[in-house]
Amino acid sequence: MQSPRLDLIPEADPGVLRRWGVADCDQVDRRAMTRSLTLLLDDEVAPPADTTRLIRHIRDRYHRALVGVIEDAVALATACEAAHSREDLWPHGLCDRLVEILEALEHHQQREDAVVFPLLLADKPQAAEAARIMEAEHARIRGLLDALLILTQGFKIPAQACASWRVLYVLCCKINADIREQMRLEEGELFSPHIRESTEASICSDAMFR
Repeated sequence: MQSPRLDLIPEADPGVLRRWGVADCDQVDRRAMTRSLTLLLDDEVAPPADTTRLIRHIRDRYHRALVGVIEDAVALATACEAAHSREDLWPHGLCDRLVEILEALEHHQQREDAVVFPLLLADKPQAAEAARIMEAEHARIRGLLDALLILTQGFKIPAQACASWRVLYVLCCKINADIREQMRLEEGELFSPHIRESTEASICSDAMFR
């Protein structure tokens, strides 16, 4: 049985699907697919040490790129769900999970750009508390990523999956890896010095009044 044409599904963006070379389940534009997948390969460079350059690195490498990849994954998941929802191995609800991740990440990034990063750059006392709030949000985002891993069985692609399904799982894997690395960088390199200094100052202050 021939798979339905994905570019006839109104909920999915045909331009997004064609960009990834999978406008149809059964027809692949290999040149477009190769070109788009190649863009997912990032240069492996060590993140800078100082706060200003590290924040710029996080904004350029993660903030600006991740939202676009997730939006494309949502379009692919919408099309795939319509084409494969009757198949037992299709991860039902994948599009909803991706939308939840997108909304949580956009909200988180907006707070970082508008409030947290300026506090860190100015070395304000409020930076430590802002960083703790961001770490709490990280915990929720990790929960959403864990749900994505479970839903896709660790991004294990079924043998009978079409090209669009396979590309979708590649995007999901990229999303999972990049968000987790962004959060690791922020917690380990960006937030921890401010939280540690705040904790040490609080301990010293408490000791003075014992």
